[in-house]
Amino acid sequence: MKKCFIVCLAVILLVTLNGCWNRRELDAISIVTAVGIDKSKTEEKIQTTFQIMKPSALKTSGSSSSGEQKGVWTLSSTGYTIFDAARNATMQTDRKLFFPENKVIVIGEEVAKSGIAPFLDFFLKDPEPRRLSWLLIAKGEASDIIKAKHEQENIPAKAIRGMIKASSATSTAVQVNLNDFAKCLSTPGVDPVACRIELIGDGKQSDKKMCVTGAAVFKKDKLVGWLDRPETRGLNWVLGKVGSGIIVVKSPKEENKDVALEIIRAGSKITPEIRDGKITITVEIHEEGNLAEQMSNVQLTNVETFKELEKRKAQVIKNEINAVLDKAQKEWGTDIFGFGEAIHRKYPKEWKELKGKWREEFPKVDIQVKVDAKLRTAGVSTAPSKVR
Repeated sequence: MKKCFIVCLAVILLVTLNGCWNRRELDAISIVTAVGIDKSKTEEKIQTTFQIMKPSALKTSGSSSSGEQKGVWTLSSTGYTIFDAARNATMQTDRKLFFPENKVIVIGEEVAKSGIAPFLDFFLKDPEPRRLSWLLIAKGEASDIIKAKHEQENIPAKAIRGMIKASSATSTAVQVNLNDFAKCLSTPGVDPVACRIELIGDGKQSDKKMCVTGAAVFKKDKLVGWLDRPETRGLNWVLGKVGSGIIVVKSPKEENKDVALEIIRAGSKITPEIRDGKITITVEIHEEGNLAEQMSNVQLTNVETFKELEKRKAQVIKNEINAVLDKAQKEWGTDIFGFGEAIHRKYPKEWKELKGKWREEFPKVDIQVKVDAKLRTAGVSTAPSKVR
């Protein structure tokens, strides 16, 4: 029995561990870490910019304290399609582009305005690219973002991924991957958004820094506008995606001084109602936070002051939400909140009639915003105590 078991085990290992039949050696591939997509300036073609990892970067941790050594090189290529441009890139390198490690896709502003669905088709259909790659829209040219360097990382794509993840500390950006965007495009009653990225700073182009600065708003697959950071947080309030951040209000006792209130947790609830053919959406926000910092030396920890701070914090939240609602309804007619999908879930029969004309109905919808903001703790106060 023991010999029989060993023989069976050997047969199983021979069958299952048959090697990597399609493996590729590192010296035969160019590992792509980021892709930028723009319109060609000289011809009716697509310009792609690939950020490719240098072999030497594989031997390091991927970061450089000085920022002088760059772990990538950039390669630009044109083609009639993304796939065509990727193949044409091999004429400039002795290795075939390898996409499974790509984590960042940046779309230029002009491409986004024309409709980005055709430009995403390669990444959605080809087996190599991953659908979890972050999708960003550049304010300007995508190639400028791909070619930009970063002082803390010698692989800039790693820095971009880090900035997207770190944005959860402020909740003033959106975290959207390729799969999220494609899902929104195929879901009736919701328009997609993507993270906005741009180069900021004065002086030469090479001195400017990459920064995620809010969100890009789409109607179907076409870019129609931008949200700044407060407006983007307004969107995240509605979507229930605010996890942290700072709200700054004026001190109730010194109106020229600022008070920082930390967001600890937050949630949202969207409730649609249809009565006599009229649609009403109620958005309820529940937030809890702490008194984190004050720029004055007065005591703010009594009950009355806390209530006033809560009132002011709730008003800031409401203002941020109303700002993005106003743009979405009145300027663009884009339902980036998923209100249509909420109606679909609660009123499936009515949605069958609304579905085809939702874009016309959405600007007319009455949206009510209710905010419940609480302060839980005040930390250690630096304000002097009153002498009794």
